[in-house]
Amino acid sequence: MNTIRKAYLANIGMITPTGYDASMTATSVRAKISSYQVSEYMTPDNKAATMSGVPEVLFDSFALDIDEGEYYSDMYDRMIKMAIISAQEALSSTSTDSSIPLILALPEPIPGIKQIPQNLFLKNLLNREGVPLSLSDLHVFHTGRSGVIHALELAIDYLYNQNKECVLVGGSDSYWHLPLIHHLAQTNRVLTKNSKDGFVPGEGAGFLLLTKDKNKALNVDGQVIVLHEPGLAKEAGHMFASEPNRGDGLDAATKAALSPLESAQVKKIYSSMNGESFWSKELGVAIMRSSAKLDEDLDIEHPADCYGDIGAASGAVLTGIAALDLLKNPAAKYYMVQCSSDGPWRSALLLEKEPIEA
Repeated sequence: MNTIRKAYLANIGMITPTGYDASMTATSVRAKISSYQVSEYMTPDNKAATMSGVPEVLFDSFALDIDEGEYYSDMYDRMIKMAIISAQEALSSTSTDSSIPLILALPEPIPGIKQIPQNLFLKNLLNREGVPLSLSDLHVFHTGRSGVIHALELAIDYLYNQNKECVLVGGSDSYWHLPLIHHLAQTNRVLTKNSKDGFVPGEGAGFLLLTKDKNKALNVDGQVIVLHEPGLAKEAGHMFASEPNRGDGLDAATKAALSPLESAQVKKIYSSMNGESFWSKELGVAIMRSSAKLDEDLDIEHPADCYGDIGAASGAVLTGIAALDLLKNPAAKYYMVQCSSDGPWRSALLLEKEPIEA
């Protein structure tokens, strides 16, 4: 008999333009509070980009020293500081004496755009007070929005095959970088006053502390959150491909994630959709083909409407928000998170609410 492998959510850390921590972000998303603003970034056709950013006061008041290396930029600064803050929040509940494996999601490579060097990012994140992470148990996925859910597959392997007490997964990303804005604007992807099909560049970081020990899970009124093994697949018709997006990748990932269910039980989907029409078709295909396992009154949430597109932080932030929502919803037992990268990777995750004494 096959063992059903799953992880319990032990804690959450996040920072987004709508919240300095997990609770504030989840509350603001639930209240539909938007942090959109007309920025000082100008597109090549001289239009002001609509963006969403973490308030500058947070970065200016950051008290820890940062190793800037040979080259440093505002984008690097923001990604590093957001990651440290949210990782410390996620790890604030742990009392382990041993170092914790880290599985990290970072932005997808973009030709011509200088992304943060992995070594610089990790040098600043590791060896911080309140961040007892293991340098020897470290993995990085450069797969953007799908990265954190992709990382969950490896995290569950750590919990079961290497008997780790807990694992930290997370991601950090920022679009607040002029060359990146110009690159996106050249293909009309950035939302401006006159554009019809762009997205709002945002930024954020999110981390999830996972455990196999139910007694160490985040407990709200006697309920805990189970994260099942994720569904992962590739889409041939991704953003950079010549083929059309038929939605087969997200469909396959969704079906794999829903495999533990036998009937229509998922009440809500949290999606990484960012406002671009490109993503609507594949979401529709995935929902239609898995309708037998989705509630008839299914709700679909895309919090990028509140905080913008947060790239590689999407999986952790969406999972954290979904978990906190599910814990407060007495009518629901299952939620789902779906994430689609600009490149081929698609991912889906089933969340289950379970009583602590079950």
